[in-house]
Amino acid sequence: MIKGKKEVLENLVIRPNIVGKKTVGNLEIHNNGVRFLSQKGHTVDIPFSNIKHAFFQPCAEDELIVIIHFNLKIPILVGTKKVQDVQFFKEAGVAADDLDNKASRKRLTDMDELEQEERERQQKTKLNNRFANFVKLIEQQSERQSQKSAHKIEFDIPIDGLDFFGCPHKSVVKVRPTKMCMIAISEFPFFVIDIDDIEAVHFERVQFGIKNFDMAIIFKDFTTFKRINSIPIEHIENIKDYLDEIGVVYSEGVVPMNWTNVLTQIREDFQGFLEGGAWRFLQDDGNSDEEGEDEQDEDQSYSEGSDEDGEDDYSESDYSDDDEDYSSSSLESEEDLSEEGLSWEEMERQAEEDDRRAASRRVTRDVPVAAAKRRPLTGGGRR
Repeated sequence: MIKGKKEVLENLVIRPNIVGKKTVGNLEIHNNGVRFLSQKGHTVDIPFSNIKHAFFQPCAEDELIVIIHFNLKIPILVGTKKVQDVQFFKEAGVAADDLDNKASRKRLTDMDELEQEERERQQKTKLNNRFANFVKLIEQQSERQSQKSAHKIEFDIPIDGLDFFGCPHKSVVKVRPTKMCMIAISEFPFFVIDIDDIEAVHFERVQFGIKNFDMAIIFKDFTTFKRINSIPIEHIENIKDYLDEIGVVYSEGVVPMNWTNVLTQIREDFQGFLEGGAWRFLQDDGNSDEEGEDEQDEDQSYSEGSDEDGEDDYSESDYSDDDEDYSSSSLESEEDLSEEGLSWEEMERQAEEDDRRAASRRVTRDVPVAAAKRRPLTGGGRR
């Protein structure tokens, strides 16, 4: 039973909806919890004792809603649905513009657009401050109540700079790590994981040339796991730093694993799993891949070295050919030196004798040819 109304935050939307497409109402702070009262008279009561995690997500630059979210210990009924997460949000600025109205677009000048953007920024700031004050009132009231029942509530806020896009369900959403959880509450269905429930994290499909990877989250019950798919590779180092800060073991591999079978094998021989180094087998797989790559690199370096040796052999064969050329050239040079030992007169006489011998050979060669030309044809004369 929720008792004693203290403060009210008006015109909020509840998710999931109670009836119709959108249920609007007021969120009230009471002595021992919060109550949502819709404009049609529907109520949703959330006692402080049933709140496991509370989140306050301010309106970001690329979004138009500010959120108060409760993750519950025991599911409750919202309308006809049994849910474990209940959210209250309010839109900032103009949620939708009539883009089909050409006349209104013509009247909207650049100055009007700048003024509209400035009004939206001011409205976001005002709405964030209003929700922040309301969140503080909830914390103060739960602290006063905790003196009797020990149910103090502390709102968790997303950490700036650590958000990343991924697909925990069927669509890509922005996942925001917080101090206590990893959440994606801007869209329905909600995604909330308690850090204390995480046993290990394994990054899958991590290899050169792949733009996205998957993150498998294994829980401490060694029965359930959750996978966030299609995370851009540029976020992996930030996620690793975040896991280091919260003290969660992580590893990475190339091939996606069948975690249902892996967890079944671990549960069947849990002692052997611990004696074998627990999650070390995931890291060993990555190291074995690296060692295989190193061995291939060594083989390549060895083959390259053998090619260099072959080039050395080839250079030696070239050197032997040079030696032969050098020996032949040395013989020719010796003959030239012997000829250079003759005087000019002796060389001229020798040249003249060579010319005479060549001329006589030409004469002896030409004489038979001339005789053949003068010989008469047989049987060709007149009678």
